[in-house]
Amino acid sequence: MTLEEYRNEIDRLDKELVKILEKRFLVVHEIGLYKKANNLPILDLEREKKVLESKRLIVNDDSKWQHYEKIFKLIMDVSKDLEKWSLD
Repeated sequence: MTLEEYRNEIDRLDKELVKILEKRFLVVHEIGLYKKANNLPILDLEREKKVLESKRLIVNDDSKWQHYEKIFKLIMDVSKDLEKWSLD
């Protein structure tokens, strides 16, 4: 493949990532509304720990886990921000 073809593939994958994140954030918004209606806290450290553990199990190359972990932690941080936004 050429560099341009690789970049086109990255662009295509990024579009898929955006679509998946949009779906995820819609669910996060609903979770925020649910937590508000049920007077539940946004932060659930035990849940975050379980999420990270479950994602580690599906990563094929454990030597790269640290990179995936950063991404999932960032997604969870953004999700908490969106849940808080749902409470307003």
